[in-house]
Amino acid sequence: MKSDPKEILALLKKGPNLIFLHSNADLDCTGSAVAIAVHFGNSVLCAPAGVSHLGKRLLAQLEMNVSETIRQFDNHNIVVVDAQGDSSLGYVGVDWKNATIIDHHRDNTAELAPRYLIDEASTSACELVWETMGRPKKIDRRVGICLLAGIISDTGHLKRGTSRTLANASEILRASDLRLDDVQIVFDSADDQDSARRISRLKAAQRLKFDRIGEWVVAVTEIGAFESAACQALLSVGADVAFSGSQKEDGFRITGRANNAAVTAGVHLGDMFNSIAAECGGQGGGHDGAAGLSGKGDVEAMLGICSSRTILLLKGKERQGRTAKESLL
Repeated sequence: MKSDPKEILALLKKGPNLIFLHSNADLDCTGSAVAIAVHFGNSVLCAPAGVSHLGKRLLAQLEMNVSETIRQFDNHNIVVVDAQGDSSLGYVGVDWKNATIIDHHRDNTAELAPRYLIDEASTSACELVWETMGRPKKIDRRVGICLLAGIISDTGHLKRGTSRTLANASEILRASDLRLDDVQIVFDSADDQDSARRISRLKAAQRLKFDRIGEWVVAVTEIGAFESAACQALLSVGADVAFSGSQKEDGFRITGRANNAAVTAGVHLGDMFNSIAAECGGQGGGHDGAAGLSGKGDVEAMLGICSSRTILLLKGKERQGRTAKESLL
């Protein structure tokens, strides 16, 4: 469901805008917010529950500041990107009845806002921001880097991209006079050159537990940090769905990742985490193949719940998709 994009465009142009980022804001969220702020100006960025390491890297490279404290902005337009509710923001206090939402997730809470652009068919929020901008012929290179970084990140370096994704990316490249390798600096040192992340992957593999259900493999692991990197490591060694969790004092944080085969079979981690969060009083949501869950409780028990629900979902289902050879025919 959508509001009129022209109405949202006029609102952003008029400003001033107070732009909210979701909890531990990823590149798609951070890129969307910064692109709006740079393109339209007269904007304040606010991330009450923090920004991810890649989001911070993007902000540092563009010399942009994000506030984690909320002040009174009575005359500002409230804009929420890549999120739709208090649980995804990690913050209670947004005046949703006066908010504008730009997002590509499934969530009924959007209907609480008077203006929203929700399109789950879009592979990233950055694409929706680009389309809301009206696809201008010329944009600041910083805007292009933000939008492309978000698109590349949320599509797994374009592996999950569609024709719409590639068309939008091509338009952004042309309008910003960029090449794809101009965006690579955002990603370069994030993984391969960081010893802490490499060690986290090794620990994830060392501590993993897995279940096999027919052709499917569901893996879980518990580490202290870098849950996303740990999940990617488990997928790379053979898991179809991976959950990585960490215990934070009396609370927990879990990241989930699913490969394309599992998503095709019906796995939607965002929906699953949202459902679990509603039952345990936590916060959860995200995409079909990538999502996050947090709350109070024991991480080992919560990892077990995530694994059990995934196993029930995949039980009896055959793996769909083509082999590499078949895809070339």
